[in-house]
Amino acid sequence: MPDLLRRVHSYAGRHGLWTPDTRVVAAVSGGSDSVALLLILHLLSREGCLRLVGAAHLHHHIRAGDADADAAFVQGLAARLGVPCKVGHADVRALARGGRRSLEVAGRQARLAFYAQARSSMAADRVALAHTRGDQAETVLLRLARGAGARGLAGMAPLNGHRVRPLLELGRDQLRSFLRARGETWRDDASNADVSVLRNRLRHEVLPALAAANPRVEEALARAARILAADSVWLDELARAETRRLVAWHQGRASVDLAELARLPEALARRIVLGTLETLDASRAYGWADTDAVLHGTSVGTDLGRIRLERNREFAVLFKRAPLEVAPAAAPDEGPWALPVPGVARHPAGRWQLEATGPMAPADAPAASAQCAVLDAGALGRHLSIRGWRAGDRVQPLGMRGRKKLQDVFVDRKVPHDRRAFVPLVLDGRARIAWVAGHVVGEAFRVTSSSSAVVILTLRQ
Repeated sequence: MPDLLRRVHSYAGRHGLWTPDTRVVAAVSGGSDSVALLLILHLLSREGCLRLVGAAHLHHHIRAGDADADAAFVQGLAARLGVPCKVGHADVRALARGGRRSLEVAGRQARLAFYAQARSSMAADRVALAHTRGDQAETVLLRLARGAGARGLAGMAPLNGHRVRPLLELGRDQLRSFLRARGETWRDDASNADVSVLRNRLRHEVLPALAAANPRVEEALARAARILAADSVWLDELARAETRRLVAWHQGRASVDLAELARLPEALARRIVLGTLETLDASRAYGWADTDAVLHGTSVGTDLGRIRLERNREFAVLFKRAPLEVAPAAAPDEGPWALPVPGVARHPAGRWQLEATGPMAPADAPAASAQCAVLDAGALGRHLSIRGWRAGDRVQPLGMRGRKKLQDVFVDRKVPHDRRAFVPLVLDGRARIAWVAGHVVGEAFRVTSSSSAVVILTLRQ
């Protein structure tokens, strides 16, 4: 296997982007990065590393004849490789006008919607995007200019839901050298030279200026993003543990203990507030000004987007302004939702995210915790589902001989009645409860000395 292919496949393995059974569709614009992505995935698919099931191209209807030629080019390339190709259409200018958004934002939203459709129509597990190390560097600079914290400066993630970015460690020059060596061509988008677009200005003016100080500035910025991503994961874990101690929930309202919050380091306190806001309303991004209002605001009521903040000396109470979108206490979450192994599933209202990684050797598994379960891969299988609590549900907790009503598990673990409906249950292909997320693992999925592989389930709330 050529070195570049080995690097991509090794990167994918480290971040759980695919397995030999993962069905992947490549997002292809026709530019050099996405053409290289399609060819790399095609070669890796032939090696048995994954299953390339198609290419997806969105016609934005912005550049008239050039966009038609881009679509034809992608279709021709896919046909030559023997790969199915889906072409979608979106009037991005109209979407931008109708939603009062920039062309860039409207285009991105249109692409994400189209990729979801392509993944569904091609029965794919993943959509691969062609973001490179240069794109990562530009993202870090953009977010730095906007005053982002560690989470924002971590840049683009290799794995985000069903979307994967296997080229984040490679530069554009490396990909173009790969294409030239194979006699492949690509389409150049003239709009990428328009420096009135901020990202293009960073690419053509700012990064070259920074390269005068550090010729490897792209690598340095990408490395900084990786470091900050690791720091952010650790801080998020600490914040989740403290959130359970300092934030009380009742009928869709979050009550935050301000005195205890003030005793924590500011970085941790802001993360607790941010996570609480995002749990209440996942439809928008919250930032410094919002957390500042909770931590240091006045006692007068304040609106933070769709969330109402009422604050006194002891507590900050946060709740959705009517109509509340929190389900009634007695009503379980809907579902089920599919969770492939490996893969990620998110609650549509943002209440939780569950990630499955592996299978891997037991020796490589992290230590189990309330938010991280380690289960026997053979017992678990590859096709999991997630749903909420239903009347009559029973589980055999780890170490017990018989099954137990889930209601009794919640009582034993002091889960408030109005939160039980929102605890995700992970089921195997035989509808057995493998994990009451955050609480107990099913006995049938215990890791033993004879377990040859394990799967890691991680809960983020």
